[in-house]
Amino acid sequence: MKFFAALLFASALSLCAASGIDVGTIVKKFEKVGAWRLPPTPDYEVYDPFKRAEPLMKKSGPRVPPKVRRTTIRVTAVMNDKAFVNGRWVGKGSRVGSYRIIDVRADGIVVKEGNKRLLLPLKRERKLLQIKDKQP
Repeated sequence: MKFFAALLFASALSLCAASGIDVGTIVKKFEKVGAWRLPPTPDYEVYDPFKRAEPLMKKSGPRVPPKVRRTTIRVTAVMNDKAFVNGRWVGKGSRVGSYRIIDVRADGIVVKEGNKRLLLPLKRERKLLQIKDKQP
């Protein structure tokens, strides 16, 4: 409703400017008609989609990043959603030892053991290929 009143007023002002009519007379006519005033809004509650999530957010508390711990699992490569762990490619949901893989990231993998979540970082090796020269 406000949009249409503003559009009507703007078009009337542009017609006034084109035809040479005084803008003050147009404003007085708009006030007489009551195009400025909008009907009162009804009293109702606006739906808030996040209101139901507030108790859930209070229960969960602040997000804590998973702890980094030394293990016998060695992550040597990550490609897309797969990781090369202990000599084989594994993905999200796979098991490695007593751990279940929760997430595969660019910097390592997140695993879960019981209620504990751990971040196993990607091991960056400097030498990808070692070549030894045989000297006679």
